[in-house]
Formats: sequence, structure tokens, C-alpha cells
Amino acid sequence: MSAPRQAAVAAGLCPGRRSARSLPLAARIGGIVCAVALVGCQTTPAPIFPAISPPIVWPPPPDQPRIRYIGELRGEASLGAKPTGWAAFQQFLTGPRPQGVFVRPSAVATTGERVFVADTGLGIVHLLDLAERRYAVIQGSPTEHFRVPIDLAIVGQQLLVVDRGRAAVDIFDLEGNWRSTHRCPELTAPVAIAWEEARRLYWLADAATHACFATADLEHVQQQLGQRGNEPGQFNYPTALAVHPLIGLIVADAMNFRIQVFDDAGRLVTAFGQKGDAAGDFARPRAVAADSKGHIYVVDNQFENVQVFDRTGRLLLAFGQGGDKPGELALPAGITIDAQDRIWIADSYNRRVQVFQYLPEAPT
Repeated sequence: MSAPRQAAVAAGLCPGRRSARSLPLAARIGGIVCAVALVGCQTTPAPIFPAISPPIVWPPPPDQPRIRYIGELRGEASLGAKPTGWAAFQQFLTGPRPQGVFVRPSAVATTGERVFVADTGLGIVHLLDLAERRYAVIQGSPTEHFRVPIDLAIVGQQLLVVDRGRAAVDIFDLEGNWRSTHRCPELTAPVAIAWEEARRLYWLADAATHACFATADLEHVQQQLGQRGNEPGQFNYPTALAVHPLIGLIVADAMNFRIQVFDDAGRLVTAFGQKGDAAGDFARPRAVAADSKGHIYVVDNQFENVQVFDRTGRLLLAFGQGGDKPGELALPAGITIDAQDRIWIADSYNRRVQVFQYLPEAPT
């Protein structure tokens, strides 16, 4: 050993050839904890939806864009959260834990920056808090796990989950804590739910009876709408519902290849669509939603796109196509539009949720 290094070792400034194992146990643990603490300390995380340049919009230039692509979620990793403190220490010792991923997302519900995703592939509901970068799994009630959680709705401070496999609707708080389970004897295959604020009623669509039902308590039917058939006001596999104060009750009448709209008295207001491959036609209308201006969005599971109509059924535009790139879809299954007019689509076979933004018409 050189003289300068011997002097440094003697002064305690250099460990010489001592290995970490020769250090006292407390010193070794302290070093690990310090290292983990440094790893756990992180700068501001990257945005969940980074800016897209050039922007992806519909219709494309030079037309004025009305829909803009924002980004996607694929599960827990999309939150970009890194473990800190004790969690970081545990992962330092044992390696990273598996993260939750979407397998077959079927429906989306949002409130603020909290996103709930029903996953029929896993039989769970994913909870992603975009503001807190927090992820959790909702599996069902303490005694009954979900079988086929197929649709979601948020009413006030409650999350409602329609489970077709159990013919039930489960209610949770927004933290994912179970509160109650409800069943209507008239419904044996519920597939969709919507909330009518004006009359404080839940609407449920049932695939077995080919009808829609209104209920105040999710256990006693107050109004039945429709039966199997192809006449106006009848249904053939209703798959989705939406209620909008400017429009009424919107029903995706899947195997009649149309959308039907009803007022609060159950009267048919309008119906539009037919089987075909022209603009405005449908192959398999799977989900519906409406934005703040009263535009009706129809997700077509087979065309793998979204068509946007005014409340009379006039086609305004379409966006999306088959594929796995940003803005492309593979058997999309669900849609919701939040208070900011962000459009959330359950892109089922791409195992993701895609997010778009409605862009209002620029003032003239």
C-alpha cells in the first residue's frame, strides 16, 4: 500500500481493502437504509399523459379539430409512482413486486382524477388515482367476489358495479370499500347502468329480458321499458345506457343496429342507425355516452371506431380505426365522458383505456 493511501486509511478517510461484510452490522444496515432513502427520494414524476407532438386530432387538418388524443392507461405502471420509505426498502431487498395491469377492460367511470376500470378478464375493478398516483384493486363484497363486472357508474360519492355473472349491483364508496349488494328479481343478466338525476332513478339494461328497468333502490322495479323485438321501443340485446338532461335515456340496441332515445315518460323520441358499412351505420353498437353539448358518442365494437351524432341522430364525425397505435381500437367495449369533456374508452383487446378530449367549436 502506498504511503499516501496508508495515511488516508489511518485517518479513517478510506476503508482500504476492508469489505462491506467486515463493517459492523449496524453500519451495513445504515448504509443500505441511506442508499434506499436516496433511491426513494424522487423529483416530480413525469406527467401521466405527456404532450403529443404533433397532436393527433379528428378531423385532420386543415379542418378544425373536434377530438384530440390525450393518452392511455394500461394499469398501475401508467401512474409512474416510485416506492419510497419502507416500501422502497422492501423492494430493494426482494426486488420489484408485480404491478396491476388491465386484461380485458370493459367499462370506465371517473370522478375528478379518480378512474375506475371494470376488467372482465380478471373479474375485478381497478382504481387509479391520477392525482395521488395510487392504485388499488376492488374484488367485490367480503363474501362474494365479482364474476363478470361489466359496467360502472358513479352516483354522488358511490361507485356502482354491475356484475352480470351474479345478476347483482354492488355499491362501494370511492375508496373501494364495499357498502351493499342489490338484486332485482326481474333482472337475470344486467349489462348496463345509468343514473337519472331528475327523478333519482337508476336505469338498468338486461340482456336476458331485452328490456330496460327503472328502480329507485336497485331492488324494486318502478318502470319497464321495451321487450324483445325490432319495432320502435323494442330491443334486441340492449348493451349500454346513458342519461343526459338535454337528451333523455339513450339505449344502444345492439342487435337491432340502432340507438333509441326516450323521454322521462318512456316515449320514444328518436331512433337512428341501421346495419351496414356506410357512415352512420352500425355493425355492433356496444357503448354510448354524451358530452356537455348533448352530442351522442357510439362505440362500435366491430367497426372499432366511435361515431358522434347530434341529438337528432345526424352524424357529425367519426374517430378511431382498428389497430394498436395511439387513437386506434381493438374491440372497444365501454365509454364515459367526464365533467371536463374528456372521453375515456375501454379499448378491450388492446388491454388499455384511451383518453381523448372533445374540443368545442371555436367562436366566430
